[in-house]
Amino acid sequence: ITATPLGMYYPNWQQQVQGNICLFDEDVMAPEYMMLNPALYMHSTKESCCTKFYNWDYNTCMGIVTTPAPPSNKWYVNFDTSRCVKDCLVGADLCGGPVPSSSALFDTVDACCARITWVSSNVCIAESQGLVPEGSKKWYVNDNMLSCQQDCIGNAPCGGLAQRWQVLHADATTCCRLQLSWLDQLECVSASNGRRV
Repeated sequence: ITATPLGMYYPNWQQQVQGNICLFDEDVMAPEYMMLNPALYMHSTKESCCTKFYNWDYNTCMGIVTTPAPPSNKWYVNFDTSRCVKDCLVGADLCGGPVPSSSALFDTVDACCARITWVSSNVCIAESQGLVPEGSKKWYVNDNMLSCQQDCIGNAPCGGLAQRWQVLHADATTCCRLQLSWLDQLECVSASNGRRV
C-alpha cells in the first residue's frame, strides 16, 4: 500500500464540513478509501477536484460568491400548490421566491395558468393573485341532477365552479339542447333555472 502524499484535494462526501466542496488533506484527513485510491479521488488542485466531483456546483466548491440575478417579476408554476407565483424577493405580494432554474417564466398569470391543465383557468388565475375565484356565469351539465347549472358560487342556478374538463355554454337552453338532448327541453331549462315544471 502506497501512502498518498499530503497537499491533495478530495471531495467532501463525509459532510463533516457542509457543502459541495473539496477539502485539503493537510487540514482534514481524507477517508482511508480515498487515500488507498488516490488516482480516483485525490487531486493536486482545487480546480481539478471541483471540476471532477462538483461540476454542477463549481462556484460553491471553489468558494466563488455569485450575485443572484435580480427577480424578473414574471410568473412561474408552483407545482406543489398548482398555482402560479411571481419570481420576486420573498416577502413581496404573490411572491414565490426566486424562480427555480428549471422553471419557465411567463409574462402574465393567464399564460402561466394555461400550463396548469388540471385546474380551472379562472380558479388558478384568481387564487394565484390572492383573490377568491368567481365563475364565468356560463352553464355546464350536472350529471347527478340531469340539469345544467351556472358556473358560479351561490344559490341556484349557481352550481359551484365548473371543473376544467366541463364544457361551458352561453345559456341553459344551449346547455340542455347540446348535452341533455334526450330530456324534455322545457323541463331541463326550468330545472336548470331552479324551477320545476
